[in-house]
Amino acid sequence: MNNSNRFRLKNSAGFSLVELMIAVFILAVAILGGMAMIVVGIARNGGNRMDTAATNVAQTILEDIASASPKSNASLTITDCAGNNVQITTAAGGAPTVASTGDIDFSQAAVAGYQASYTVCGASGRVVCDVRWNVTQVAGGPWAKLVTVAARQPLAIRKNSYSYTPPVTLRTIVGM
Repeated sequence: MNNSNRFRLKNSAGFSLVELMIAVFILAVAILGGMAMIVVGIARNGGNRMDTAATNVAQTILEDIASASPKSNASLTITDCAGNNVQITTAAGGAPTVASTGDIDFSQAAVAGYQASYTVCGASGRVVCDVRWNVTQVAGGPWAKLVTVAARQPLAIRKNSYSYTPPVTLRTIVGM
């Protein structure tokens, strides 16, 4: 073996310190990215739980309004898990809506008979949702109403951080 081949083999064995440092840096960045994704996933899990609670509350109110005949303007009473009686007005009228979308406008004052604080009980405790609804008579007669129900949870402060979930809006047409 000549000297040039021995020199080449001696220098090509193993990793250099620079290569090792670059590999460790890339591994550290990948691990930090994975940890950040886990933290975001855990936070979104809590947010999804809150969205589900608000959706269930809105659906409960919507189904109760839909169960009444559109020709009647009945006042219904339901009870939440805390034992509170919630009065539901099914007559045309209700919470103000945003003109462009038809969604309930929570920045406006609540309208009596068309707003409720509904308590949901679960394994992680009780959550109170602000529920508002609007009933609109559909043009053409008294046999159909458009019902819009929205529920939101108040701004939550947990461990020095704020948690906001936008309102959930459900719509249906009630008719004969």
